[in-house]
Amino acid sequence: MAVASSFQPLLIPTIFSVIEEITLKQLFQNITIDEDTCIAWLKSNGLLATGIMCKCGIIMRSGTFSGIADGKGWRCTEKSCKKFASMRIGSFFEGAHIPLTELVEFLYFWADNLQTTAFLHKNLGWGEHTITDWKNFLRDLCAEEFLVNPQPIGGPGHIVEIDESKFGHRRYSRGRMLSSQWVFGGIDRRQKISL
Repeated sequence: MAVASSFQPLLIPTIFSVIEEITLKQLFQNITIDEDTCIAWLKSNGLLATGIMCKCGIIMRSGTFSGIADGKGWRCTEKSCKKFASMRIGSFFEGAHIPLTELVEFLYFWADNLQTTAFLHKNLGWGEHTITDWKNFLRDLCAEEFLVNPQPIGGPGHIVEIDESKFGHRRYSRGRMLSSQWVFGGIDRRQKISL
């Protein structure tokens, strides 16, 4: 399936800039109230495609189909083709097997720094392994985005706080340190940018 040329999958900064604009009340009352409402909100904000093209060159129609994640997706209208595709194709959510409402709530919590495992387990009902995987996934995406588009911090009249830590481990928690890594970080409190 080819995503329609008008749809460009959005990257992490765009997703979070959309999510940071809403309040918790709006999230629960207007966005994640049910899957259909959530899908409509994701489409209206460019986080899901509003149309895709099949490999056969025909624009697919959206609908409710069995055997597709979320029960919502795309189907080719060409009689000789009739291929199906998930509503999530070409998006940040492609390949995830968690309901979109829960993923949007998780992204909101993560962006708003409400990301302790206990909090997420209580409010989403996810297991510790799933929470850890998604937190690591988002951290890796943000790190990749930072490497591709670095933002300098500080400047004239700005105070940048820096700190360093050395992380290492011992085999079986005993004996000498086997390997270690220095990690440096900084934050410009005025711009609220951290490194």
